[in-house]
Amino acid sequence: MRNHRQKILIFGIALLIFISISSGSADCAEYALSLEDAIQLARNSNFEIQLAEAEADKMRGDAMKANAVFFPQATVSETYIKTNDPLNVFGFKLKQEIVTQSDFNPALLNDPENIENFTTKIEVKQPLINLDGFFGRSAARNGVKAMEHKLERTEHFVIFQLKNVYYGLVLARASLDVINQSIDAAKSGRNQALDYFNEGFINKSEYLQSEVWLLQLESQKAEIENKIIDANNNLKYMLDIGDDRQIMPTDSLLIVSVRDYSYDLEQVNQERSDMLAMRYRVKAMEKTVKMNCFKYMPNFNIFANFEYNDDNVFGSGAENWTAGAMLKWDIFKGFENYGEVKKAKADLHYARIEYRKAALKNKVDVESALSNLNTAMKRVELSDESIKQAEESLRIITDRYAKGLEKTTDLLAAEATLAHSRLDYLKAIYDYNISVFHIELLLERSMVQ
Repeated sequence: MRNHRQKILIFGIALLIFISISSGSADCAEYALSLEDAIQLARNSNFEIQLAEAEADKMRGDAMKANAVFFPQATVSETYIKTNDPLNVFGFKLKQEIVTQSDFNPALLNDPENIENFTTKIEVKQPLINLDGFFGRSAARNGVKAMEHKLERTEHFVIFQLKNVYYGLVLARASLDVINQSIDAAKSGRNQALDYFNEGFINKSEYLQSEVWLLQLESQKAEIENKIIDANNNLKYMLDIGDDRQIMPTDSLLIVSVRDYSYDLEQVNQERSDMLAMRYRVKAMEKTVKMNCFKYMPNFNIFANFEYNDDNVFGSGAENWTAGAMLKWDIFKGFENYGEVKKAKADLHYARIEYRKAALKNKVDVESALSNLNTAMKRVELSDESIKQAEESLRIITDRYAKGLEKTTDLLAAEATLAHSRLDYLKAIYDYNISVFHIELLLERSMVQ
């Protein structure tokens, strides 16, 4: 009994291992992926988003550097000097507090022996009044906000592109199914035409037309298979997937249900992330202009240092300190400040024009997108009706063809019309959904129920 249980246990473990290996092999071939999972993966892995995050981090670093206008700077140094320069020799003796009466001997003063000096120094500088730095810090902080909103907009745009590519792959696979169905029907029709030809009911020309139609479908199939490969590669690129697995989308190509798509253009211009980024860029440029203007004003800072001087490294034989304040005023720097002000004003003017241009373009883009959405919806309705009529037409012609009342060309034309209607219906659904996603991008709010 015990041996029997052991055999069952071993068999169960072996079965689990086999299933795991089989699943692993299947995973290497295909990778099932929903749109929701693809979006989450893109947020973490997409190159454009990563680059935008790096730019935002770079701007945060600049903003942190701008804090130097408030915080002190502290430096610790150790300096070694060996010299026989008369002035420095006497000075280092004073600093080391080793001057004696004999050091005032003119002969020693004029031709002293070598001296070694180690200076351990602590320096502190505290900015107090630097008006240009204050505005520079404010400009950097607005720049950070601009880059953060740019990052947000990049995420929205990448998600839109991802939906476009993802459903492009879904469309290609659905189109392949339609073509395969048409090929099966064409093969059946070709075989029937061959029988009719052998029986003398149709001539060779009509039979060859059925062969040509089948070859045309095979050619379309090859084109669609190539589109599947391209869409798969583009999707993997967007998700930073570098292996050879083929992505199998789990979402279907269905008409998305849309909420009310009314919009407030003023709200879009005020709240959309790229518009916010532009406004903060304008603010940053305004602060930059003020920063360069205040470079004409004086700066006031204080400083202090404490040092040890000794003939041994890190020695503390003698100490001294210095404290002071400095008022610095750059009266004229060869038009450098003037040039910086002029450049900053030009950048500000450019940023304001860019914002006004984008605000007006939003109205054009949204209205165009809504028009495209309505057109796409009509195409869906018309192509759906076209399929019904094409199916009925094919049914009638097929019955008449079987009775010898229709030509092979009529049957092939009906089959081609049905295949075209089905493909056009899929493309209409795809275009409609992409139009919805485009409006979501423009309004930056979800429209799908």
